[in-house]
Formats: sequence, structure tokens, C-alpha cells
Amino acid sequence: MPKPACLGYNDKVIYLVYSEEPELARRSALKILKKEFPERDEFNYVSLNMAVSPLKELADECSYLPLGVDRKAVFAEDCQFLAKPVRAKGVAKSTSKKKAQKIDVSLERMAAYCQNPNENIDLFLVVYSQSLDEGNPVIQAVKNTGRILNVPIPSAQEWIDFALRFLKKYGVEAEPAVAEEIVRRVNGDYGRFLSDLAKLSIYANGEPLTMNAVKRLVTPKLEDDAFAMSNALLRNDVSSAIAIYHDLKVFGVDEVRLMNLLANQFRFMDMVQTLSNMGLGSDAVAAELAAKPFRVTVTLRNLQGAKKGSLPRIMESLYATEKAILSGEQPPRLAFERFLATFVL
Repeated sequence: MPKPACLGYNDKVIYLVYSEEPELARRSALKILKKEFPERDEFNYVSLNMAVSPLKELADECSYLPLGVDRKAVFAEDCQFLAKPVRAKGVAKSTSKKKAQKIDVSLERMAAYCQNPNENIDLFLVVYSQSLDEGNPVIQAVKNTGRILNVPIPSAQEWIDFALRFLKKYGVEAEPAVAEEIVRRVNGDYGRFLSDLAKLSIYANGEPLTMNAVKRLVTPKLEDDAFAMSNALLRNDVSSAIAIYHDLKVFGVDEVRLMNLLANQFRFMDMVQTLSNMGLGSDAVAAELAAKPFRVTVTLRNLQGAKKGSLPRIMESLYATEKAILSGEQPPRLAFERFLATFVL
């Protein structure tokens, strides 16, 4: 298949797309593929998932054109061998060296190919990572002969604006607060974000999208709700905590898992309180705990009204509630609602 006259990507035949959000990276690469290679079939197009395919297979696919085909595209996703490595703990050095020796030959083949690519083969490499391994010979080669594209995570406002545009495209109006709630609930999952927007568009059927519809149809991220619930309890706002729990019950939340998340939140609060009492400011506490400064600031604000020794008492109460559920002494819903209703800071 002849190459389009105007590519818009500097006539490159190697494209490396990476992002910490896998679906963003994948969709961005597919968009380029569709532009560069619109007509694909089983003879001129190969798709590989490098999580299961050996590197040798990718190198082999880049080495030949099938009989009767004058142009070919190779799409390789999940290329973690190009991501910035994370050193695993407890792995013997000899094991690491043996593993490195096994992939060296294929890696060198790929690096050599990328240094001198076949102009009749379009290669798409997709990496699910925030950063690349700059010392990798393939990365070094692609820098010279291909195009590397980083797809950043959108800002909170960009997510909201996109949601509003998406809904409007399908004739659905929504308030910014409604779009913000959708964004909060999907919590950075781009694939789920698009799926839920499509579901909501069908549900609205041209009518304005309401907050109640979002709360009924979009499953929240449990960790975020556990954070909101723990902060409500620290403020002695038991009614808000119960409201959050009732919203979660619509989606069949598991009380034991929710209690474990709450326990993690309260343990985090205990550590924040301890470090704060040692004289550390919020930024220093955040750095010490590798936490977001906003989360530490909110926690410190909510801890201002907490009585001494209240956090250990909460942990004991959570333990007793979990024990009552797991022993069959009380039904999960009754036990958890009793924990909330009798909560005293």
C-alpha cells in the first residue's frame, strides 16, 4: 500500500508513544496508526502485546515484508522493556544477569533495526510508563530515526472540559459540577472515563444529565470515598459519613474491604499527627510519608478537633466491628451502620 503523501509526522516510520496512563498511550498511538496506515488487513498489519510476546518475535516482524505486500505496519504495545526500570527487591544479581543475557541478542537486533529502519515498515512502540529508559539502545536509536511522543495526564480542568464536550456532542447538557463528579469517580482511568461517558450519554437520551444519574451509574473509587468518610468522621460529621456509605451500598460495597481502607486512612492520620507533634510542617510531613501535600493539609485541619488518643480508639472500634462481621455475630450492614451511628471522637 503506498505511503500517503502528507504524513504530518516528519515522514518517520518509527513512532514511540508513552504515558503512565495505558489507555491514553494506546489510543494516541492508534490515532497515529489510523492516520499513517488507514488500510490494514491480516497480511500488511501485525499487532503484538509485548507482555506476552517475546522480543525476538518483534525483531522478526521488523525484518521482512510478506510476499506480495509492499508496505507493512507493526504495532507493539506494553513495551515495558523500554520503560525506566524499577529495581526489584530481593532479586539475586546472578538471576538479573542471566535474564539480561537472554534478551541482549534480541534487544541488540531491535536497536540495530531502529538505527536503520526499513522505510516500508511502520513500527509503533507503545510504553505504559511515566518515563523511558534513556540508557536503552532502542530508545537511543529511535531518538535519531523516529519520533517519541509523551502523552501527559490531563489536568483536572481538562478532564472536566472534555467530559462536557463529549456529552454535548451527543446532545446532552451537563453542569460543570456534574462533569467534575464524573471525573472524581473515574479517578484518572481514561478507558473507564470514556466508557462511562458513553453510558451516561445513552442514559440521558438528549435530556440534561443530573448529579443523581452520575451517582447511580458511575461507580466511585473506593479509596477516595474511604478518605472522604474518614475525614467526615474526624469532623464529627456522622451524617455525611452515613450518606457516603449509603451511596456505596448502591454499588454493593464490601464492608470488610471498606473497613480495611478506613483503617489505612486512620493509620495514615496517626502518622501525620505524630510527625506534626514532632514539629514538622505539612510539606515536611508530606515528604516524609511520600504523600500528596493536599492530603496532609486536609488531614491536619481535620485533626485539630480530635481528642488525644481518639485514633487508637477508632482502630479498636473498627477491629471489633470487623470481628463481629467475620464471626457472623452481626450482618455486615448492621455492624457497619452501628459503627458509624455510635461514632464518638
